[in-house]
Amino acid sequence: MLSQQELAEQERVKALHALAVLDTPQEDRFDRFTRIAAAAFDVPTALVSLVDTNRQWFKSRVGFDVRETPRSVAFCSHTIALDDLLVVPDTRLDERFRDHPLVLGSPFIRFYAGQPVHSVDGQPLGTLCLIDQEPREFSDADKRMLRDLAQMVQDELNRGALVATRDAAQLALRELNVQLERRVEDRTRELHAKNRLLEQEGRQRMLTQQALLQKQVLLDAVLESVDVGVVACGADGTLTLFNRAARDLHGMDVADVVARDWARHYNLFAEDGHTPLEEANIPLARALRGENVKDAPMVIACEQGGLHRVLASGRALKGPNGEALGAVVAMKDVTELAESRSRVIESEERLRTIADNVPALIAYIDTGLRYCFANQRYQEWFGVKSAEMLGRTVLEAMGETFYAPRRAALERCLQGHASALEIEEERRGRRRVISSTYLPHVRDGVVQGIYVLSTDATSAREYERQLHALAHSDHLTGLPNRRSYEERLAQAIARSRRSTMPMALVYLDVDHFKQINDSFGHAGGDAVLREFARRLSATVRSTDTVARLAGDEFVVVLEQVGSARECARIADKLLEAVRADFLVDGQPRRITTSIGIAWSAHPEQAALAHTADEALYQSKRAGRDTASVLVAAGH
Repeated sequence: MLSQQELAEQERVKALHALAVLDTPQEDRFDRFTRIAAAAFDVPTALVSLVDTNRQWFKSRVGFDVRETPRSVAFCSHTIALDDLLVVPDTRLDERFRDHPLVLGSPFIRFYAGQPVHSVDGQPLGTLCLIDQEPREFSDADKRMLRDLAQMVQDELNRGALVATRDAAQLALRELNVQLERRVEDRTRELHAKNRLLEQEGRQRMLTQQALLQKQVLLDAVLESVDVGVVACGADGTLTLFNRAARDLHGMDVADVVARDWARHYNLFAEDGHTPLEEANIPLARALRGENVKDAPMVIACEQGGLHRVLASGRALKGPNGEALGAVVAMKDVTELAESRSRVIESEERLRTIADNVPALIAYIDTGLRYCFANQRYQEWFGVKSAEMLGRTVLEAMGETFYAPRRAALERCLQGHASALEIEEERRGRRRVISSTYLPHVRDGVVQGIYVLSTDATSAREYERQLHALAHSDHLTGLPNRRSYEERLAQAIARSRRSTMPMALVYLDVDHFKQINDSFGHAGGDAVLREFARRLSATVRSTDTVARLAGDEFVVVLEQVGSARECARIADKLLEAVRADFLVDGQPRRITTSIGIAWSAHPEQAALAHTADEALYQSKRAGRDTASVLVAAGH
């Protein structure tokens, strides 16, 4: 015998299978929610998961390659069991998951947040979940946003089921109407045949009467069985037909039907559900006056409570000679359809709220490059109200300055290719680097429009610039470091070869720097190095490169140096600049340097470096505080 829990699980899986969603292709109506979730929460992975008996299958996925996983390792299975929002800030600190194979191995889950999505009858079918490889906090605002997004996913799942039910009912009604028409035609032909027989033979009259009675019985049975409310009245307005579906709409039994003065007896309201219908505006009364009524909206207040929204169609009934026989009205119950439309509108309002509060530009553009949707960030960033953008082209709404640099990306997207670009522009007194992604909306292989997502990348690009500066600068002196020096030397050699102008490479060391450190400490040594760097930079040209390699080792790249003799003059200037007393801890101190210079008319990096190093050691062997110039071999 199955336990209560097992029976509940059977019902849950049954509800999931009833949706007929499992193993269907990915759909943009679900993918847009995972894309929004990934962007809104800045996570690499967002999933719409459906938990089957033995597996977890993904209807939509961002940042996850597999279509399904075993249920035994599914985080979402825990969310289904909890039937509430599950947030795991750090799986390594949660005893339920710290030894989990998806935490210890790929995809190395460190953060998880999942909100259940339910069937119409409240069964938890799966989740909208977020996954990150880094632990993170999840605020109350984040939880509300995830719940709102999950509600929209849930509405989208169940909308398909409601539409399918409605379509099936409409198809059955059409088939029933066809059968009814065929039966009526068959009976009519039969009646004509029997009338002819009646003229020939009186004894057939009884048979014909029986056939007519059977027809009436059948017609009454059909009218009582169809799910369309049918009401008819005679020429004097007395009700002659009030079928089962009509009674159900009013919540009445047969005995409750009032044939006369019915306009004041039944609770009929206008489309708003509050304004009572005047007798002249009731669809049956309009039809009785000869008006052809088509899908007139009306609300019926049921005797047991509740409202039914119906569309009523009717016309007058006339005899073969044109005499008035009365009128008939058929009423289709569209309550569920109206509620479904309300849910769609509510879902769209939620989506608009989310889109307006995401720190990014979000828009949808049709194939004519006209805006169909734009969030409020456009007004904040560009001063253009989103309502004024709708129906206008990108050029009309935003101007040529905005449109021109984006034109190629938009045209490429209309050809079915995603595009991305970054544009720096100034609007409303602020300069921004805007990073934009253009995604084609494709249905059945045809591009329907373009999704646009743009973020402010200004801070990120400034941070990258600062990182680049840190990676290429010496933190003590502010000079280019070894890495930057090597890049600039290679560039200088390339320029020298193109211009056939000689160049030189200068190596410098601070003489007896260890003694300075020993006497004044590292702080005093650092002060000497900073002043040494400043004097070198002030002595050479701004087009020359001064760099610190390490410790007290410095280098200067000299471009367009005509001769070795010119190198000697530069060396003398450097020696003199350094010989002036340094102030170390407030005391004057004489500092000198040893200099080695390699000059070449046809420079090569290795030969320059080797020759400059050799010249430096030649200066040190000569007693320091001097310079040596050597000519480097060239190709």
